[in-house]
Amino acid sequence: MSGTELRAKLKDDHIIAAPGIYDHMSLLMANDIGFDAHYASGYWGIASAMGEPDVGVAGYSDFLRIFSGFTAKSKAPVIADADTGFGSLANLAHAVKGYQEAGIAAMQIEDQGFPKICGHVGKAVSVPADEMVRRLHVATEARGEGDLLFIARTDARRTEGLDAAIARLNRYADNGADILFLEAPQNTDEIARAASETNKPLMVNAAHGGFTPVLAPSEYQKLGAKLVIYPAGAPLAAAQAARNFYAGLKAGDANAAGVGHFDFNEMSRLLGIDDVVALQERHGSA
Repeated sequence: MSGTELRAKLKDDHIIAAPGIYDHMSLLMANDIGFDAHYASGYWGIASAMGEPDVGVAGYSDFLRIFSGFTAKSKAPVIADADTGFGSLANLAHAVKGYQEAGIAAMQIEDQGFPKICGHVGKAVSVPADEMVRRLHVATEARGEGDLLFIARTDARRTEGLDAAIARLNRYADNGADILFLEAPQNTDEIARAASETNKPLMVNAAHGGFTPVLAPSEYQKLGAKLVIYPAGAPLAAAQAARNFYAGLKAGDANAAGVGHFDFNEMSRLLGIDDVVALQERHGSA
């Protein structure tokens, strides 16, 4: 199962680098390159599917619809955002069961209030740590004997300081968290401190355009991190490429000189057209 596979990878010596997947074409690209895990971000998944901001507008059914589609096609374990659990503790328990049934390997739960907001816009506020501990207790109870991992994220760095954020992570580790996520550390020293002062694997969010320095996976490994996600790199690059093409087209250049295009035949291959053609040749095309 996917959670069991991710647990085994966490025991390896190398760091796990998980690129962000935000639609099925990005997933096909990540599959083709090959990674130890894929990260399904609520921010980017909802932006792609709904054109809405990461402020709790989307609900559990939206997240599950998008992310279950990813797990069906992903060749690597999928780590999936779950915001604050989508409302009440009962909502969270329901979401845990749904994520587990969908084959998600690890479920990320935040200690913000509901509705949440992106941790890299400078507005996030954490609930009291006791409330997050309750969330973790509910989540582990709902998981039962399943293999789903829980990632406990704290957004307390900005409002309470690094010491308080690390103290929260240690409480979360003692109450069911499998992986710890310090959101928006400001520099490498803060990452190294968090890694050295906690006793569960540390995950770093290398969000392009955010507050945390974006480094190579090997650099985060030197700092003591075990898992790094890159949620924003691909969607921001794709968005810039799309804008360049549209601007070129508007200016009269249908080929958008200088943009560069992915090979159409290669895209068709990734989508599985060769398998369809082979099936038709075996059985005759209607």
